[in-house]
Amino acid sequence: MTLVELLVVLVLMGLLAGVVGLTMSSTPGTTALDPVTASVLAARDSSLRTGHPVTIRITVERDAYHATAFPDGRVLTDARLDIDALSGSASRVKMSAGSTPMNGRDSHATP
Repeated sequence: MTLVELLVVLVLMGLLAGVVGLTMSSTPGTTALDPVTASVLAARDSSLRTGHPVTIRITVERDAYHATAFPDGRVLTDARLDIDALSGSASRVKMSAGSTPMNGRDSHATP
């Protein structure tokens, strides 16, 4: 390898490092999710990964709701939770909540 080739490689690596450094500083920060949205998104992720429907129980102020995430990405919930069926994000409920899978495990069609 000649000195010119080595200099070209070093210049290209410097340019790449500069571009990556500039894009890293402009990436948006992550926002904290409320517990309902986090639970629904976790169920949706689990369903997408396993290929089986996943049903969870969500408790909001002593009221229990169920959410079912399907392998195609859809999420069906009680209408009072106001969760988007395609994205799984909640737009209205911002309360503390806990969720547990039904029967202590992911539910799916076959045992």
